[in-house]
Amino acid sequence: MTKSPKSEGAQSIARAALLLRTLSTFGPQGAALMQISALTQLPKATVHRILSALLEEHLVERPWGTRHYRLGPEVYALSMSVRDVFDIKTIAQPSFERLAQATGETVYLGIRCGYDAVCLDKRQGHLPQNAEILQINDRWPLGIGSFSLAILAHLPDQEMADIVAFNRLRSGEDNAFSKMAAGIQKTRKNGYALTKTRSARGISGIAVPIFDRRRYPIASLCAVSSLDRMKGRHLSGLAATLIHEAEIMSAQYDLARMNPTQVESWRTALKGPPVPRIAI
Repeated sequence: MTKSPKSEGAQSIARAALLLRTLSTFGPQGAALMQISALTQLPKATVHRILSALLEEHLVERPWGTRHYRLGPEVYALSMSVRDVFDIKTIAQPSFERLAQATGETVYLGIRCGYDAVCLDKRQGHLPQNAEILQINDRWPLGIGSFSLAILAHLPDQEMADIVAFNRLRSGEDNAFSKMAAGIQKTRKNGYALTKTRSARGISGIAVPIFDRRRYPIASLCAVSSLDRMKGRHLSGLAATLIHEAEIMSAQYDLARMNPTQVESWRTALKGPPVPRIAI
């Protein structure tokens, strides 16, 4: 993967971040040293050295009884301090309500997580329960499925190329990722990603990106319907509705990040109860 030259310190941080992102793709079962080295294309000695440092800081742990590594408890604890700042799931609820009433389709909220997109929330539409493949908390490689393709296609070119290369190596599916360039270009041109299932389910998904104020894609809003509905006026109307709601969510997301609120109750605990004043 082509990277610009970095100082030794910056390179160490970049490599540590790469290992953390890589471990996130394996989930709770974790990955062996050889797997991590192969995916990151870093020497085993380098990977072992960085993982050892991350172990000491509890950013990585080794599940008991295995030789695997996975994300550690400190990662979860750190995320809790900013959960309200990035709580796009709560922001999405009004959009879900409006989309459900206006379209009747199954709606998803996807969020980027390293090399993946994670299904953060879902609102069931007219399709039968579980007719869709994607379910809440599923992690799919960026580019697989409309909800993740909408994010990938709007990333900077070099970052996008690195992600595609990583996911191609990880999946072993050269055919799927070699054809992805056409889907990316079409998504950029249309402003939305459109995919069809490769099964007998007969469903199609359309998704649009949710941007931050820098126009960087952070999440996606997706609707899934039957193939016979996902065409013509219904398709164009659904795309316009999704884009409109995504723009609202983008504005609300940045507003929440600009005005964070936090009650530091520990300061009250240190001060103790107020001392009553006695009138003389």
